[in-house]
Amino acid sequence: MNRIIAAIVAIPVLVASMPKQASALSVVNPNVQKPQVGTLLARLTQRRRWIRGRWITRNHHRVWVKGHYQYY
Repeated sequence: MNRIIAAIVAIPVLVASMPKQASALSVVNPNVQKPQVGTLLARLTQRRRWIRGRWITRNHHRVWVKGHYQYY
């Protein structure tokens, strides 16, 4: 009889102490953040190369293409 009463008292305590889905998510993946856009844009502006002006042939005519930066 005492075991039955102890089991009835212990089951709600065990269920209450079990972790919920929300708390389990914070334990599994504590750093859920979006990547910062500012660092990505700063890296793109640092990695650029100056392409000098040049003559190209287009439709049987020579055309001057002015210099520009190329981002990579």
